Amino acid sequence: MATQAERDAWKSILLGQRLGDYEIQAYLGAGFFGLVFEAQNLSTNARVAVKVLLPSSGPGAIVDFENEAVLLQKLNGCDGVITYVDGGQESIDMVAHGVTVPMPIRFHVLAVASGSVDELILDPVERSKLDWTERIRIFRGAVKSVHQMHLAGVAHRDLKSSNCLLMVNGSTTKLRLGDLGRAKDLRSPPTMLMDDYIQGRGDLRFAAPEFLWLQGGDTASDFMAADYYGLGSLLVEIATGQPLTSLALGNVGAVLHQAAIDLQRGQTGDLATLNLQYRRVIAEVMDLMPRSIQRDAQVLLASLCDPLPTERLAHSPCHRDRHLEPLEWVLRRADIMIRRLEIDAREERRIARKLERAAS
Repeated sequence: MATQAERDAWKSILLGQRLGDYEIQAYLGAGFFGLVFEAQNLSTNARVAVKVLLPSSGPGAIVDFENEAVLLQKLNGCDGVITYVDGGQESIDMVAHGVTVPMPIRFHVLAVASGSVDELILDPVERSKLDWTERIRIFRGAVKSVHQMHLAGVAHRDLKSSNCLLMVNGSTTKLRLGDLGRAKDLRSPPTMLMDDYIQGRGDLRFAAPEFLWLQGGDTASDFMAADYYGLGSLLVEIATGQPLTSLALGNVGAVLHQAAIDLQRGQTGDLATLNLQYRRVIAEVMDLMPRSIQRDAQVLLASLCDPLPTERLAHSPCHRDRHLEPLEWVLRRADIMIRRLEIDAREERRIARKLERAAS
């Protein structure tokens, strides 16, 4: 992971540079190994986002970066995933000790987003302004996007609010998933050793429990189960501003450390014993939600975030949804929740009008 000083240095170097047909004009944000800028296509004047891999990145980051380009192009027909426009490698001139040295820069050109979901929910004041109908619509957009990816044979593997991008067009806002650096083609064989899959990658506060207990797998079902958990955690984030794993397990570093000790001793933690902790957090999240959607939300979270990965992939616990494929039943439950919230809002407006008439 790059240091803040390194990011700041490269931000200064890259602003104003030209990569292919694109001039970098404004800094948007940073990830573990890259920087994101707003840029202009000098041929068409179109505004785009340019994601740059830091030149100091190691081989693993380079592989992830190149893999992201391949999978984004594969998913360009999915309207729930950020659009890949262009990309490649260009050299910029660096001057060191009076000598000009060409420095290769790898980059992706993507559709530019208006913002990300974390900007709406991390600050408690801003989160309180977001009504619940809009919150569930955001969640539904993420479910639909993941469903599209799975149908196309790709798992995201890094679901969280900062990777849920918002595309605003007039009065319409659409969610698209970004940051596919850890995504996996479900139809290709494992590309790493098994030891690389047992532990989650990235920010472990968002990791499914099987990774913290060093029990992750390398099959398509394992990757899909992790995405299901990520969707449930996203709903918890939307409600609380915090990821589910942190709320349920506390110090994830300590959990991972203990799991490593157990593994050395030949012991394996029983994930089913975590059910009580997860039920407690889910109950607390329910208290934050409107009463009309609590039952459906509880069913969704209990299923999507079951500590046992195999249980997440089971059919819907709702009898009327049993005929639906995985995630299709989640979409249906989200639609029902949205309709109930819309009914609540209409009733509130009706009561308000009645009170206004009575007051006059």
